[in-house]
Amino acid sequence: MKQRLNINESFICKIWEGGDNYYSNLKTDSGEEVEIISYGSRNYDSGPDYKDAKVKIDGKIFTGDIEIHRDFKSWAEHSHPKERRYNSVILQVVLWDSENKTSPKLRIKRNLSTVVLSKHLNSSIHEIWQDIISKPSDKFKLPCYSLNKDVDDDVVNDWLNKLSVERLKLKTERIKDRIEELGKEKDIYVRNSEYLEKKTIWEQVLYEFVFEALGFSKNKKQMLKLSKSLKLEFISKLIKNFGDIDLIQSALFGSAGLLFDLRLKDAYISKLKEIWREIDYKITSPRLNKSEWNFFRLRPQNFPTLRIAYGSQLVIKIINEDLFKNIINCFQIEDFILKKSCKVLVNSLKPAEDSYWFKHYDFGKESKIGFKLLGKQRINDIIINVIIPIVYFYSIIFKDALIKENVLELYNKLEVKPDNSIINLLSKQVIKNRGIKINTPAIEQALIQLYNFYCVRERCSECEIGKRVFKDSGYEYKIIFY
Repeated sequence: MKQRLNINESFICKIWEGGDNYYSNLKTDSGEEVEIISYGSRNYDSGPDYKDAKVKIDGKIFTGDIEIHRDFKSWAEHSHPKERRYNSVILQVVLWDSENKTSPKLRIKRNLSTVVLSKHLNSSIHEIWQDIISKPSDKFKLPCYSLNKDVDDDVVNDWLNKLSVERLKLKTERIKDRIEELGKEKDIYVRNSEYLEKKTIWEQVLYEFVFEALGFSKNKKQMLKLSKSLKLEFISKLIKNFGDIDLIQSALFGSAGLLFDLRLKDAYISKLKEIWREIDYKITSPRLNKSEWNFFRLRPQNFPTLRIAYGSQLVIKIINEDLFKNIINCFQIEDFILKKSCKVLVNSLKPAEDSYWFKHYDFGKESKIGFKLLGKQRINDIIINVIIPIVYFYSIIFKDALIKENVLELYNKLEVKPDNSIINLLSKQVIKNRGIKINTPAIEQALIQLYNFYCVRERCSECEIGKRVFKDSGYEYKIIFY
């Protein structure tokens, strides 16, 4: 589904407040370096958007206000040069540049610097948009909020059931696309779908999608890139020659760029670096840069170092313990018992103890509290977001009705307690006071699909709730409500 973004100034403020999460190396339009000492406080009244900010521009410190705009020419279009209350502005921040533009002017004839954010973003505007909408603020209001309470519960329930299927198919489509890509890489794609019979391809997809899930929002792209680069088949050959968990961790951390210029010393680090020196020349795939990884504003338990450490155990489980086959076997049984099968799945993904990473959250950085490489909630997330779609697609490809029936039972009946800002928002603004419980993966995924693909994409006319709410009256819609 193509994203349509109608970005307003409130959304740009969210990018601005996100700081290092979204942009870096700020410079003015004329090339002067900009350092933000204080963003100031958001002004929801008339006048500049941020009051009492402090910034360093070209080595000089300025204190005053900051104004946010969609593009460069908005300053003049909004008539700010004539308004006395904008004399205190020290910086204009815009998302987009403009072809026909004039430098912003103040009433007091002082020059005003401008930062064009789009020139300094760390990732695409679509990725930033997705990150921001995944964490709606308390002020976010759905277009149908306060109106949808009159929509019948059966209508809402039926719509959520359709959305749960829609989301499962969306995830399945990604898996299908990646399997086809891997088939093409092996040059067997055109030979009667032979690639679908290759267990190594299914294992590679499992490895990649679990790694992606381990990255959460901050390091998702990096974890996927790492697993695509350092393929399972290559690691499998390394294991035959060397063969233990330290080797896999060295290969992963080294390929991730996290061993580069690592000057800290302890027995574990020394061992990884020694192994890396032995295998470095064998690894010809592209490496990641240490600078690509996000540690800032992350809880230590979510650091990519811990996630990669768990990933090394996942590799062992896939290569040496036949994890993919064991997962399929969980669903290929006549007397499928939901709780029993789920317990088997959880245990198959549960991490073993790791003496170093139990005490550390980064190289050389100890913690007073111990860390689980992966908790039960995160394992459940992997089952819902990775295992179920892969197994569902497997059942379709191999026309296995039993597997399909069992995986759908898990999707529709497994008891979960979802807790994230999107679920909490829709629970209050759509589900409240209805006889609908948010207690299965299907309903959880349906609500995420509703929010991501309808509520924030101007698709109320395609939503079964929106059709009834806005049937007799128009409405003014803005893509992000803050």
